[in-house]
Amino acid sequence: MIYKKEGQKYNFIAEAFDGCFSAKAIDKLARKCSFIDNLNLEVDIDNPDFCDSTWVLNDALAKDCFNKMKRLFRDNEALTDLENYLDLDREEGEWENTCLFSTRGS
Repeated sequence: MIYKKEGQKYNFIAEAFDGCFSAKAIDKLARKCSFIDNLNLEVDIDNPDFCDSTWVLNDALAKDCFNKMKRLFRDNEALTDLENYLDLDREEGEWENTCLFSTRGS
């Protein structure tokens, strides 16, 4: 499953497949990207299960994470808060080089 969302400053992709889950943000202007499923804002970073860019889960948990991320992306107020947090995260300079909007097929 793939869900794409266009925000004000970032494009977003949530993916769930084969028991895995990931979510990525892409800065619209700079085209820099980062996996956001392990942001401090979203999860406990002290838990080693949630430190990787792609979480290896079972199918049901991956689908649950995917659906929760979709709900977050559809909530305009939450999406604005997330984009503001991503601005701060970008200032830390830990974002990857240029990437494409989609990591897998449509």
